[in-house]
Amino acid sequence: MKKVTTYIQSERKILLALGILVLFSLFCWLLWKPARDFGLNFFTEMLGVAVTIIVIDRLIEGREQRKSIPLKLASYEDIRIYTARYIAFWTQVFRDSVPEDDPKTIELFFSKESMSKVQQYLYMDSEPNVSPKMRYSDWIVQNAKEFKEKGNNILDRHGYNLDPEVYGHVHALTESMFNGMLLHINSIEQTDARMKFPRVRTFGNYSFYFSGEDYTAVLGLIRWCEETYLKLKGHSRFIKESIFYFPQSNKKIPPKCMIPDDVLKKQKSELEEFIKQNK
Repeated sequence: MKKVTTYIQSERKILLALGILVLFSLFCWLLWKPARDFGLNFFTEMLGVAVTIIVIDRLIEGREQRKSIPLKLASYEDIRIYTARYIAFWTQVFRDSVPEDDPKTIELFFSKESMSKVQQYLYMDSEPNVSPKMRYSDWIVQNAKEFKEKGNNILDRHGYNLDPEVYGHVHALTESMFNGMLLHINSIEQTDARMKFPRVRTFGNYSFYFSGEDYTAVLGLIRWCEETYLKLKGHSRFIKESIFYFPQSNKKIPPKCMIPDDVLKKQKSELEEFIKQNK
């Protein structure tokens, strides 16, 4: 029924024109005696035209859809990997820094409440579990660059083949103010060092909060991947299901990259002293 409704909406002008002509032929055939023969012949012709247009249109549409399957599989796989990488990074940041169990659902995870905890607890001078070793601030910048670059690559490669809503979700993540701010963390650090400004080294002091657009984009990509998998799984035995989130509990407290209380108190004290001296 949904397909029929979609077809009627997309071809309403043609269908409306055919309907008017069919009604005109019925009028001539049934209600206008001088034109009865003409009306009958015209009605028969119009029915033939309508059936031909609809059948041929469906055949062409079916052929085009079959031809587009490889493109849809490719775009699905690229967006699935991009979305999985984005979610995996931020869930790992949460687990590295927040002294609580993971939120039970992905919707609760990508919320202001959960992400603000990352900004509160993450110590920018701590080291993520990556090789080569680096500070968390550098690790965040590296991933922000990757998300922007790979998102733009998806738009360049699949833009003509993507649903406008999905295109908008990817574009929202690559161009978000939040991700843009992350790209400037190193510049902020350099400016602080030059000005000898003792900024408290938690994530929230170097970034904006996630915006509603960021949450909408991530959850929109998840929903698109789930729906697209169901549509495409019959066309390839190699397609992978889009399962992104596995909440964990009973983590080690405090987590490795949570800012220690003594460090936090010391840095807050240094900031207060700096502000007093520079009033």
